[in-house]
Amino acid sequence: MEMDGTNTSELKLFEFKRHKKLFLLLCTVILWISALITYYIPGFNYVLVASLNALRTDALFGWFWYNYTLYMLYIFLIPIIILYIMSFKVDQLKPYRLVLFLSMITTAIGTPIVDPFMKNLFAIPRPWIAYPDINSLYYVPGFSFPSGHSFQSFSTTLPIIICLLTSAETVKRNWKKVILATILLILALILAISRVLAGVHYISDILFGIGFAIFLVVILASVIQWLLKNNYLNVQNEKWYALVSILILIINTIFIR
Repeated sequence: MEMDGTNTSELKLFEFKRHKKLFLLLCTVILWISALITYYIPGFNYVLVASLNALRTDALFGWFWYNYTLYMLYIFLIPIIILYIMSFKVDQLKPYRLVLFLSMITTAIGTPIVDPFMKNLFAIPRPWIAYPDINSLYYVPGFSFPSGHSFQSFSTTLPIIICLLTSAETVKRNWKKVILATILLILALILAISRVLAGVHYISDILFGIGFAIFLVVILASVIQWLLKNNYLNVQNEKWYALVSILILIINTIFIR
């Protein structure tokens, strides 16, 4: 995995040059504009969530999406943490170590920004509060915008997806990695959409959440590149960065719902 510029450390991130960053930032802008459009079109958010009311009364539908929307995020995050810890001992995982770190630190930093900061700032009520005729699969406290699950589904998977689709010196792209990246992308999208299917979010919430995840990945990947280039992040102090990221994730899990 190759970096832009001269690398003074043994650690490497995936190739992430300016044109890739600009492309992802363009995706962010498109998603945020789409979120604004769907929010301000009269009745659009309401109709989409309300149209699923009948489906949410079906036992099988409710059981599947309730469990998917609640637990899929842990299926993403827990293996990432385990693989990251293992990468300090398993040589085959070493090329992916900073990718896994980027995944964790993006989620750790972004989660409290989304909830409670952004949610309390915008203070948009949940669908069933704004529209009493809408039901949901389960009760979720707090405000609706933006979707924390949508942010987290992409903050955890996007760095890995980018890495799997990048062909560089130490990590070569192949058809297996492309398939795995595609599966991760589909599962992340389904998790985001499941928030609407569960009746706890609007489509504008998930569009903004995904866009914010992409934006933060670009920012933090650029920061990591800068830290590596200037030797502020290296094999000697890397474990301190790891400890901080894992502690923030644990604090988020315990205190942020």
